[in-house]
Amino acid sequence: MLWHEQSWQELDQIDRDTPVVIPLGACEQHGHHLPLFVDTIQVTALAERVEREMGDKILLAPTLWLGSSHHHRDYPGTLSLAPSTYTKVIQSLALSILAAGFRRVFFLNGHGGNEIPGSQALAELVAENDDADQAYLALASWWGVGVNAIDPQTNGMTTPFVSHACEYETSMMLALRPDLVSPDKVAEAAPVLDSPWFNFEHGGKVSVFRRYRRLTPSGSMGSPSAATAEKGQAMFDAVVADVIAFLRDFATWPDLPAVGPA
Repeated sequence: MLWHEQSWQELDQIDRDTPVVIPLGACEQHGHHLPLFVDTIQVTALAERVEREMGDKILLAPTLWLGSSHHHRDYPGTLSLAPSTYTKVIQSLALSILAAGFRRVFFLNGHGGNEIPGSQALAELVAENDDADQAYLALASWWGVGVNAIDPQTNGMTTPFVSHACEYETSMMLALRPDLVSPDKVAEAAPVLDSPWFNFEHGGKVSVFRRYRRLTPSGSMGSPSAATAEKGQAMFDAVVADVIAFLRDFATWPDLPAVGPA
C-alpha cells in the first residue's frame, strides 16, 4: 500500500502493526558517468518493488529525496541538508508516523551520508520520547540489510564492497536506468590511501571523515568500468528479497514491555 494514495479515513482503518517504510535518498554528485539522483533512483526502485510484492502487508511512504551530502558539495549539483538539520527532519517524519498510531517504522536508506544523522535522530527520539520508546524504529541502508545479497562472489563483482559511483551502483543503474549512464565518461583513479584500516575504498574497520574532494578527482570510486546490467539486476533482485524477508519478520516482533530497572 502507498501511504500517500490513502485518504486520512482509509489510513485510519489500517492495522497499526503494519510496517511503514520510508525510503531515504539524496541528490549529489556521482562522478562523470552517473546522474545526481542515483541514490534516490535506486532506493525508490527497491522500495517500490518491495511494495508491489508485499501489497497490503506494508505501507510505503514517499521517498525523502533530500539527504545529508555536505561532504559532496565541492562538486557542482549536490543538494544537501546539514547533518543536524537532517536529524531534525528524520525525527519530524518519525513523530508524524507515530502520531498516526503506527508503531513499526523502517527507514530504508540509499545514501551513506544519511546513516549517522539518521541514526542520531532515532537514538535521540527513543531516549527523549515515550511514544518512540514504545515503538520499533529501525534504519538500515540497502547494502546493510542486503549485505548477504551483495556478496561479490554471488554477483560476479570485481570489487569487494559498495563505495560511491562504483561497480555496484553503476551496475544497478545500468539495470534500472541505462539511459542515465554514460560508460564512456567513467574516470577511475587509484585509491588515495592504501591502508586496510581506511573505510572509503578498503572496507576498513576505522571510520575516517573527509570531504570527497580529497578522496577522488572525478567523484567516483571502486572500478565502475567493471559494471554490467546483469550484475546490477542480480544484486537488485537479491536485495529486494532480503528487504522483504526483514519486513515480514519485523511485522511479527512482539511488544517489548519495560523489564527494568529491577
